Amino acid sequence: MFKQILVAIDGSPTGNRGLKAAVELASGHAASLTMIHVVDDMQSVSYIGDMGYVPADYVDKLLDDLRANGRKILAKAESAARAAGVDAKALLVESKGGTIADAILAQARKLRADTIVLGTHGRRGLRRALMGSDAEAVLRDSRVPVLLVRALAREPSARVQASDAKPRRAAKPST
Repeated sequence: MFKQILVAIDGSPTGNRGLKAAVELASGHAASLTMIHVVDDMQSVSYIGDMGYVPADYVDKLLDDLRANGRKILAKAESAARAAGVDAKALLVESKGGTIADAILAQARKLRADTIVLGTHGRRGLRRALMGSDAEAVLRDSRVPVLLVRALAREPSARVQASDAKPRRAAKPST
């Protein structure tokens, strides 16, 4: 069914779960796998811009470091895919002023991907509003199926554990 699978990776545990799912999917369908890492140049520059004047060579060095880190992430992913017997290639792309989702979708169109695989943190509410969701944007705008792989569930917080305690009886209203 699938011939060309695209997976976006960022080196995070959630991204690695997405990679694992993509490798398994590619293996099961004898499909080619393309792994991309997007260097978000605008996010990096906007963060630096909040600090006031920053020399251009500092920005260049930061972007070079982001590219080098991306290449390391891709090399590790490529070797994991090949170890699983999957035909894989790695691409380092830059957002070039757009969003990460735009870069992923552009590569999916260019490669004529049959499906896109992404890890997602599953943020909701205010956290999603503040941090955004690249996975949601890809899902919304993609012309091909998108497989979202959720992050592992977090350990229950003390608040949740306390709510699991034996419920208390409500006090009887006085008459």
